[in-house]
Amino acid sequence: MKTPSRTRSVGTKVTTEEYSRLEACARDRQLSVSEWSRQALLAAANVVQGSPGEKAVLAEVIALRTIVANLIYAFTSEGKVTAEQMRAFIERADGTKSNRATEILSQIGRTVKPNPDNKTPSVEEAH
Repeated sequence: MKTPSRTRSVGTKVTTEEYSRLEACARDRQLSVSEWSRQALLAAANVVQGSPGEKAVLAEVIALRTIVANLIYAFTSEGKVTAEQMRAFIERADGTKSNRATEILSQIGRTVKPNPDNKTPSVEEAH
């Protein structure tokens, strides 16, 4: 199968120190800086970010899971849950749900494997 021709380019300016770091990464993979950069950019573009709606739903599911786990623990250890404990469970879950959803989506993104047709490395492989 013929590889599609590459007709578009992306460019950026970097400092001497930054370029040295890029060269080292490329050298480690036995690639030119240009090819390593192309692969790294494509890998980053494949990271699963999730839409705002998906992030919101995931955050709510995470919060609900946190609340349920806390309730089960409280019932099994104390036999009851006070209104104050319930408020604390909800506040704690609401306070961490967005960050946890972002972390989970980020973890999913880091495990994205290359498409066999274009051989783009995963994010972990690009570094």
